[in-house]
Amino acid sequence: MPSKTFLNLDSNKQHKLLEVAMHEFSTVPYTEVSINQMIASAGISRGSFYMYFTDKDDLFGYLLEINKKRMHKMTKNVFTSCNGDIKDSFLMLYDEATKSIQKYNLARLLKNIFLYFTIHREKFIRPSHALFLYVKDSISTKNIKTDDLEFIFHLFMHNLFISITEAVKSDNVLGVRKQYRHKVNILCYGIYKEEKE
Repeated sequence: MPSKTFLNLDSNKQHKLLEVAMHEFSTVPYTEVSINQMIASAGISRGSFYMYFTDKDDLFGYLLEINKKRMHKMTKNVFTSCNGDIKDSFLMLYDEATKSIQKYNLARLLKNIFLYFTIHREKFIRPSHALFLYVKDSISTKNIKTDDLEFIFHLFMHNLFISITEAVKSDNVLGVRKQYRHKVNILCYGIYKEEKE
């Protein structure tokens, strides 16, 4: 995680380095991510970089933390805008996530995360649990059969992440979206008290 020196930097300087790092981790495989490239693009010295972060793994871990917080916020906003409905929320989450991936060209970043996540696994124990705790008060339970809301949430999140991964790898994004929506319908058939239209 970043040093106090980095956290005390002017916000514009922080943003510049993080923007450059996101670009680098989103452009090349993890093993080819270059600190030299990042410091040149950010206009800082090598010594400054090492005053801010231990190494590129440390910086990557911080980017994971930032993106985890963004995912939490987006998920809560979606649940709020969908009045807590699980089906509507997860359909919208898929569309919002895939739009962001395309808009910000995050496919390579996701691949780096999936391939090198084990470096930072200890910082993200049960990530779906933390997300569930963050959004649980926004989820409507009035039409759900079971009391195990967290289990249901994990099923939907698993489906979401698998489908996003498939969409990133696929040439047929619309086909993956259609399959995802079909899987959501199947999950909903099992959890709702009455079938949702």
